[in-house]
Amino acid sequence: MPLQSDVRERLQAFLREASDGDGLVRIVENCLNYLKSKHLLTSMKLEASLVGIHPCNRDGYGVNPQDVRDLVDSIVDVGYVPTRVHAVGVEVEGDWVRQWNKKLFESAHGLLGSLEPEAIKITSICGSHTNCALRLFQQGASHGNEVVSVGGKLSMELLRARDASFHEAADQGLTWDVISSSVAEEFPELISLISRSGNTSLQRGEHELQVLRRIHSTYYRLQTQTGQAPAYAALKKLILASKPSCHASVPHMFTFCLKASGGADASFLQETESFVRAYCPSSRQLGPVMWEAFGQDCRGHQSDPVAAFRHALMKQAYLRQNVSIADVKKMTSKELFPKVKEADNMILTVRGILRDGARDFMTDSRVVQALATMDMTIASHVLGIKVPDEKKYKTVQAIGHDFLLVARNLTGVALPLPWESVSEKSEPAATAATASQPSAAGVMLELAEDGSIKEPEKVLASKGFAMGAHIRRKVDKIEGVLSEVKGQMVFVKMASGKTAKVDLNVILAGDWVVFVPRVQPTMLDSLDQYQHHVDFDASILASKIQPELYKLHQSMECGSEHLKLQLKPSRMLLANSDIKNQKLCMVPMTNKVVQKSQGQSNTMFEVQTDWQGDDRKFWLSGANILPKDNDDDTCKHVLVPFWLVQHSHQEEDCNVKLVWVAGTDKSIKIPVFKNTKKIPEGSPIVAFRSKTVQVAPLDEVEDDQKTSAQKRASATSGGSSKKAQKK
Repeated sequence: MPLQSDVRERLQAFLREASDGDGLVRIVENCLNYLKSKHLLTSMKLEASLVGIHPCNRDGYGVNPQDVRDLVDSIVDVGYVPTRVHAVGVEVEGDWVRQWNKKLFESAHGLLGSLEPEAIKITSICGSHTNCALRLFQQGASHGNEVVSVGGKLSMELLRARDASFHEAADQGLTWDVISSSVAEEFPELISLISRSGNTSLQRGEHELQVLRRIHSTYYRLQTQTGQAPAYAALKKLILASKPSCHASVPHMFTFCLKASGGADASFLQETESFVRAYCPSSRQLGPVMWEAFGQDCRGHQSDPVAAFRHALMKQAYLRQNVSIADVKKMTSKELFPKVKEADNMILTVRGILRDGARDFMTDSRVVQALATMDMTIASHVLGIKVPDEKKYKTVQAIGHDFLLVARNLTGVALPLPWESVSEKSEPAATAATASQPSAAGVMLELAEDGSIKEPEKVLASKGFAMGAHIRRKVDKIEGVLSEVKGQMVFVKMASGKTAKVDLNVILAGDWVVFVPRVQPTMLDSLDQYQHHVDFDASILASKIQPELYKLHQSMECGSEHLKLQLKPSRMLLANSDIKNQKLCMVPMTNKVVQKSQGQSNTMFEVQTDWQGDDRKFWLSGANILPKDNDDDTCKHVLVPFWLVQHSHQEEDCNVKLVWVAGTDKSIKIPVFKNTKKIPEGSPIVAFRSKTVQVAPLDEVEDDQKTSAQKRASATSGGSSKKAQKK
């Protein structure tokens, strides 16, 4: 239901009052009280599983899974106080909100528990982290807090013994102030404002990337309103209104946002945020010095921000926490720019390959995680940052190749491998002499009493040599298919059809590698059978209808000079003067020839053809452009009388009849209207259209199927007649 004008004006006044960034909490409190007085805000108690998260919550950031888990520890330690929670939600505006929640929970890798999108009744804008913590208890999710966990799972029974108030909230849910969806639909900025007031320093802190998202959205909103690029001073108050703990970094974050957010849709920022949110708590900050370094121009290349590489290094700074100020400054140095630029292009190229092969890859949290791992590996390689137990690469192309192999498994799409020629293998696998040590894949090699390897198939599979894999010997490029393992011998079926035996330890030593064979070309020996298609033939027939229609109009159209059109109060085609019988002929001139099995009887007329290719028919649809009150001299109107004829179900009221006329092509018959009687001046032009009435069929009963009442009546009459005969 749309809002009343006085309500709309009052809400706009609240937004204007909050535009300078002062008194945010007070303004929001007054706004909620006003909504309640207008019955646009109601209170209700809902279980945690029935509450989703509003897309505007925390400027679109949603919730931080690590913060939710930390909140569980905090409340268990200090106790749960119901009055400290002010839960505010919004009625679900549409299915897009449910889909947004589904993606958010999937990106959390189970850290937020599970979600049933269809079960969501409202979405939260204040109290979101608290509700997610209650959800974890309700679902018995995994958690490391031993005080309230059994076997690594949160326990409602232990929670009841520890904190009865917390248990009651987890069991029954919170009491929510629920805002009407009509308010959210007309004033989404008001929903963001209310959410921001709940994220002040008095509540759960804001992550730096949440503030960065707010900088981006505020910048583009002001730019749209004013038509000019806003300066930092113009949005400073709006950004700092919620008193974020990272306020000292905001000027440098603004600079970084202009350089590397990813344009109007913030593509780089959204991807980085999706990854960091799942693994880093809000308390983890880069700090103003680091942000200042991230916002610096590349020396000698100020016009090239290498944004993708900056975000790769930022992910590493947040997650691995092994990036120094010197590393960030090295990224912008003139000497290292060629390598940084090459890495930036590699990151973008990989994403291009993903977009072409797996268009929805950003909706798969596993792919986003693998992409982030690739980004961080590339950043470490270029800047020389050492990461323990990480594979050492010689080129960034080899890193991209390994990622595409992983992406193939995750997406199930045969993505191209443009850098297969420069792929780099890991260190050689353990030989028989060191077989007692764990392999790189984490499989412990067990030896038999005679010194041979137990379960050789399992060991080979752990190294990537699965049965049926294509393998190649490094020294001479001989290829074959791994077909069988017997004892310490591996049987390889060669291309010649013969089978070769290879010692197991030779393969484990790295003398053979697994490869993906090139796809053999598929050939069609003849193209004749593919030159004719039913759609092609149909288009040819449709193209013949148009000239036939034009010729028919030139030869048969008559009487239109005796017609006029009434536009208001109802549209009606009228006779401007008396029209004699058979002196009015109207041809359906149009540029719309439609092919479909069934037409719309009210707006389309069938062209009779000898088409037999399939069940489609050919229809003509009107293309009139009628004059309007606000038309100017440039408007071009089209008035074809045929499409203005009225229809009636009473045949005696009609004065024109639909007939099909063949043109020069006798296989095509065009529908035309002809008058069947004299039409007096001022009479409407009306054609007959039969009225189709659907009636349920009667239930028919066979002669030998009689109702029980009929049978009883028959038996009674039969008995009476027999008695009469005896008498």
